[in-house]
Amino acid sequence: MSEVLDAIDSVSDLPERLAPLREEILANLVMLAQIPAPTGREQERVEYVLNRFVESGLPEAGADEAGNAVGFLPGQTGARTIMLVAHLDSIISHRVDHNVTVEANRILGPGVSDNALGAAVVSIIPACLEQLGIQLNSNLSLIGSVSSLERGNHGGMKFHLSHTQRPVDFGICVEGVQLGRLNYFSIGTLRGDISCDVKPIQSRSFGSESAIVVLNHIVNQMLQIETPQRPFTKISIGKFHSGMSYDVEPDHAELGFEVNSHSDRMIVQIQQRLENIVAEMSARHAVDASIDCFFRRDAGGIPFSHPLVKSVISVMSELGIEPDQGHSPSELSEFIGRGIPAVTLGITQGEKNKKKPDHVLIDPMLRGVAQLIGVILAIDAGVCDGP
Repeated sequence: MSEVLDAIDSVSDLPERLAPLREEILANLVMLAQIPAPTGREQERVEYVLNRFVESGLPEAGADEAGNAVGFLPGQTGARTIMLVAHLDSIISHRVDHNVTVEANRILGPGVSDNALGAAVVSIIPACLEQLGIQLNSNLSLIGSVSSLERGNHGGMKFHLSHTQRPVDFGICVEGVQLGRLNYFSIGTLRGDISCDVKPIQSRSFGSESAIVVLNHIVNQMLQIETPQRPFTKISIGKFHSGMSYDVEPDHAELGFEVNSHSDRMIVQIQQRLENIVAEMSARHAVDASIDCFFRRDAGGIPFSHPLVKSVISVMSELGIEPDQGHSPSELSEFIGRGIPAVTLGITQGEKNKKKPDHVLIDPMLRGVAQLIGVILAIDAGVCDGP
């Protein structure tokens, strides 16, 4: 797609030209990562991002009514509006030590990869454009979103996209890892919690003395649900909480699950099966069992042939980045649901939410930022406009 590369000049030179901002990017990451921001408690990170927007000279910077950090850089013509978003919340509790360690080749700390790095990059994009001497024709809307993860259910982005006064033409979701990540479709997703409370002793039936045991019966039934390979369908049990002591049978237990499928029909069928299983186990064991499906996303996205996808792949190729065209949850689904062409991109390599410490590699970061700017320039030049 040579017209993309013609439109953005020589994207391969961007990492070297961004090198003077390397330490500032790292400092931004360290500062943000050290601010606890569990979902619903992101205010300090919002303030930090807004301060970066103000320091960059954005004429508009402030929090919207949902609490998102919002910055706006008007383009010379304003013919298009490109929205960059990175979620500010983290799954890490505020009780966890958020100290960050900077090593020669990586940065370690809770949540550095998800998504302190993404937020740090969005906050410094205006400075990057200034460093490169770039003035966009398109408007650039920069969002640090709140209430994104788990029960937040992308609440911040939902609110902003529903209430923004400016039409959004393209969206880019910025995640810390992995470099090469290219998501442009949203797989059908259902998330929920199943909880079990045993009744007072005098009301219990045989086999309902422990909430864990009853919930285990429910899990066994869940594992018997047939999930086809075509369309791809998967049931994951990601969380299980119960108990206070080794010698006390718990009267409350809960689990968290997720269903993914390329078929919305399969999502509906599995939800009905799960509701039936919970109702049956509740009656059979005389317990109070309930299911709460709090997150639902339909399958959808833009096709591989869309000029935006082709442009991203061209930019990645120029920078020596290998595209990984898979699916990972992000605010992408909010753009897709509104018919806005959008992609999710990663900035560097690293690890997140594993037993080992979260970390991000330093050396690939400038290529990741260059990739983001290259895609912005391609959109700005009009080569990503759909048919």
